[in-house]
Amino acid sequence: MKKIVMSILISLMFLPAAHAKVVAKVGDLEIDDQEVTERMQQLPPQYKTAFASEEGKKQFIDQLVQEKLIYLKAKKEKYDANTQVLKQLDRVKQGLMIRQFMTDTLAGIKASEEELKKYYNENSAEFMGKAQVKAKHILCNTEEEAKAAKERVLKGESFEDVAMDVSTGPSGKKGGDLGWFSKEQMVPEFGNMAFSLEKDGLSDPVKTQFGYHIIKVYDKKSAETKSFEEARADLERKLNNTRQKQYVDEMILELKKEHSVTIY
Repeated sequence: MKKIVMSILISLMFLPAAHAKVVAKVGDLEIDDQEVTERMQQLPPQYKTAFASEEGKKQFIDQLVQEKLIYLKAKKEKYDANTQVLKQLDRVKQGLMIRQFMTDTLAGIKASEEELKKYYNENSAEFMGKAQVKAKHILCNTEEEAKAAKERVLKGESFEDVAMDVSTGPSGKKGGDLGWFSKEQMVPEFGNMAFSLEKDGLSDPVKTQFGYHIIKVYDKKSAETKSFEEARADLERKLNNTRQKQYVDEMILELKKEHSVTIY
C-alpha cells in the first residue's frame, strides 16, 4: 500500500509538458496524454495489456479522474498539511534528491582511455575467450540403444534423422543440435568427450546422469583473446563501477566526519 501511495505522489509531482494534449479536466486539474502514458508505463505487465485497447484506455482515464476527485476532496479537508502526508512527501523528496545527485555526480566519474588500455594490456588473460565446439548428440536410455543408434549412422543414415527418431533429449526434435558450447557448459563426461573429438568425429556411447550419448562434432573454435574494441564495453563497465564505488566510499567517509551518525 505504501508503495502505491509513493507512486501516486511521485507522479503528481511531474508537471505536464507544454505540448501535451489534455484528455480530461477535473475542477482546475488537467489530465494530459503524457500523464496517461507515464502512469500506464508504471503498471504491471498484466494491467498494461488490460488497458491497451482504446476502450481500456478510456477506463484507465476514468480511474485517473476518480483519483483526481479524491485528491480534491483530500485537499479540501486540509490533507496537504496532514502530518503523515508531509512525512511521506519528505521521504519522496529525499529519494528524488539522492537519485538526481548520484546521477549528476557519477556521470563525470569514468575511466580514461589510457586507464582502459592499461588495464587491458596488464590483464590480457581476463579477456581470453573459451574454446568451443559445435556438436549434435543422440541421447538414449541404455548403452545398447546408443550403440544401435551409432550403428545406424555408420551405415549411412543421417545423424539428424536418427536423433529425431530415437533421441530422448529435448534437442532430438531439431536433430540433436546443441549449437556452440564451451567445455564448462556441459557435464564433465560430455564436455571431455566432445572436446577430445576432431571435427566430424563420432563418439562411442558416453554415460552421464542423463543417459547415454552419441556425440558428433561439426566444428571447433580455439580459445582467442578478445581485441581491445571487443572488450571495451565490459572494460568500461567494470572500471567505471570500480571508480564510482571508490568515489562513493570516500565521499561517505568524509560525510561521516561532517555529520554525527548513531545507529541504535
